[in-house]
Amino acid sequence: MEIKEMIDPKLILFDERINTKEELFDQAARLFNSVGIVENIKKYKKDLFIRENQTSTGIEDSFGIPHAKSQAVTRPAIAFIKSGPISDYKAMDGTTVEYSFLIAAPTKGSDEHLMILSSLARLLMHEEFRNKLKEAVTPKDIIDIIKTNY
Repeated sequence: MEIKEMIDPKLILFDERINTKEELFDQAARLFNSVGIVENIKKYKKDLFIRENQTSTGIEDSFGIPHAKSQAVTRPAIAFIKSGPISDYKAMDGTTVEYSFLIAAPTKGSDEHLMILSSLARLLMHEEFRNKLKEAVTPKDIIDIIKTNY
């Protein structure tokens, strides 16, 4: 499944009141839960933190790609959240994460989430792509940017 097929307007959130990983992961879990991707919010959040504690998923230029395989996930999906600066979430280049693509993947099945992660990371290597995402103000903007660049 391609990224452009996995992103849904219902899984895109712009909320600058989100300022911690706890709030980010909570909102992501709630988004996924609202469309039937995550059955257990608490379990999915726990799995995100377990993965994040291994190595930060912050990449560069204020972007992060938090991801987790979880028994709480029914099928693979991607969410995008534009938050405020997340005080406890730094990218590899030292910037504070504000733009997050979150990946939810079921524990059973293939390592499709690694292909998704790899595809997102490749897209985010392009400054023009990142800048377009930063300028987006609606879920439709995000979906259009992904569809025209993927």
